[in-house]
Amino acid sequence: MYLIYETEIEAIARADEEGKRLNYSYWTEGKGTRWSTAPVPTADGEWALDVSSYNLSELELFSTEDTFTPLEEEED
Repeated sequence: MYLIYETEIEAIARADEEGKRLNYSYWTEGKGTRWSTAPVPTADGEWALDVSSYNLSELELFSTEDTFTPLEEEED
């Protein structure tokens, strides 16, 4: 289950919110785990955040997507 954001900054802000809620060490000690999941770039220029284990608001629940198309990495 994913939330899709227009920018990486928006996706990071939501990941930060969940990390703070869970009292991850990054937020309590300034080092260590910051997020449950990190944003991933999508093929259409947006950012997907896996929120399967997040505590979501009702609005967020209605906004989730089951899948997304990841940005393909270029091979060297």
